[in-house]
Amino acid sequence: MQPSHSKRVERPLEGPVELPQRVLVAARDRLEELALLVTLRSGCLPCAVHYPPVRLIGCPLSVAESAGDTLSPMPNEVTSAALRRLLDLQSEDTAIKQLETRRASLPEAQRLDELNDALAELEADLAIATKQSGEIAREQSRLEGEIQLLDGKIAREEERMFSGSVANPKELSALQSEVESLKRRRSQHEDALLDVMVQGEAATEMAERLGAERDESSARAIELGATVGALNDDIDAELSRHRAERESVLPDVPASVLQIYDRLREQKGGIGAAALVGGTCEGCHTKISNVEVERLRAATGLQRCENCRRILVVT
Repeated sequence: MQPSHSKRVERPLEGPVELPQRVLVAARDRLEELALLVTLRSGCLPCAVHYPPVRLIGCPLSVAESAGDTLSPMPNEVTSAALRRLLDLQSEDTAIKQLETRRASLPEAQRLDELNDALAELEADLAIATKQSGEIAREQSRLEGEIQLLDGKIAREEERMFSGSVANPKELSALQSEVESLKRRRSQHEDALLDVMVQGEAATEMAERLGAERDESSARAIELGATVGALNDDIDAELSRHRAERESVLPDVPASVLQIYDRLREQKGGIGAAALVGGTCEGCHTKISNVEVERLRAATGLQRCENCRRILVVT
């Protein structure tokens, strides 16, 4: 009796097969190399390898093909002259953005704002010091007036007391007590007057010091304001020149390309087009593979960087 051998039944795979990422990347690179060889030998660029390449089935979305990248298909009929003008447009837009950023963050303007804030605080402190000095001066005048009145009253009572017109001992004693009371009040007012005078001197010195600081800060603010105004005028002149140059470049860029460029600028921090220099994308500063560089040089139409997806112009 021969032993029975069980047969393994091959079942079809159910659902999509997930391959390792490295396998998918290697397969994609190999397919692109083969496609490029076909292109170079035939002298034309077949639609199968038109950039951006069709994403492989099962291959996850790359950064360049994320959900946020919703640009329309890249135009195929774009002249090299139009692409050069696109780089000129990007240069003007970059210069405009840099000037606008500089204008909004001038160090001199920031110092002027700080100086104006300090000047406002000095004005408030000076107003308080001036008010206090005025109140002290009024209190000093009041005390001096009351002392003067007491001096007059004491002088009259003492004159009555020593003139002999008061003969009644009891009345004379009461008069003497009144004079002593008036003198005590005068002494209290004189002590208070001394304190008020000391406070008045301190308040006056404070007001004078704050006034001098206010005047100095005000002069510096005026000078710095003139400097900021001159810098802003220079920046505005540069902005006007670059904006005018931008307007002169616009007619040389096809509307379809301009639409893609503007949307890329919004998504890519103001840089929508970049040159390919020495095998490096000037937009993301990524070194591109030699295979991809050769494909880009052989391709026609609008191309995009495989890393940052900006419009890539081969110079």
